[in-house]
Amino acid sequence: MTPTAPSHRATRTTPVVTAHGTLRFARHHLGLTGARTVHTPQVTATTTALQATVIEQGLMCLAAPAGAGKTFTLHTVLDQHPAWHAIRILPQPQARPDDLRHSLHHALNLPGQRPKDAGTSDDLIRHALHHPLRLLAVDEAHQLSASCLEYLRYLYDDPHTRIALVLAVGSHRLRALRTTAVLASRVTCWHDLDPLDTTQITTVIPAFHHHWKTTDPDLLLDLDHTWAHGNFRRWAALTHRATLRPARTSLHALLHHLTPRPETP
Repeated sequence: MTPTAPSHRATRTTPVVTAHGTLRFARHHLGLTGARTVHTPQVTATTTALQATVIEQGLMCLAAPAGAGKTFTLHTVLDQHPAWHAIRILPQPQARPDDLRHSLHHALNLPGQRPKDAGTSDDLIRHALHHPLRLLAVDEAHQLSASCLEYLRYLYDDPHTRIALVLAVGSHRLRALRTTAVLASRVTCWHDLDPLDTTQITTVIPAFHHHWKTTDPDLLLDLDHTWAHGNFRRWAALTHRATLRPARTSLHALLHHLTPRPETP
């Protein structure tokens, strides 16, 4: 678990093509200054699963709880493997197949505007997906409609295309994909990206951000047990607060500002 030079969503940003064809950037939660990438066993396992998926031209489902680092891990691994010729799509909620066509047209750098005729557009996309072999990565895929999933199946099954496909989904929405027979029957790898476990906290969190470098390991474990639960997004929020807090404010006092108040009767 060694931190690398690029910051964890801080100084490096990863362009993602949306369903509108515009670019957004996957950054660390709150743009946390000083955060660093940490190569955890979870990242290594995800890399291995993606590598196998590319080799097999398979279909992988990458699932993780919200905030566990699914999107960042996916884009970090793709950045490290340019030979996979990854195409990254972040669809809008309730996207239509035409939205995916628009995204793919721009992500593949096809000339001009996307043809209005769906068949003509598909022919251009299919031709571009013939060579080289590409990895099509769809983030937040649980938001896709049934018609969009069917469109992805169409591209994946087409004998003219050469693609591997990874669908990144939130664990809480995984059931929707598992019960979509047209998709589930084609998945070659169901891969879970788990939150940090307690054995990792005292090494990963100090490597993640220098603020925790000299913190008592017992305090880190206590903060994780009390609030963060191995979730990188929660650790980022806590780190952000901790680096800005007045000197006399305790870390546990900060949790009061990060924890929702109980509902009143």
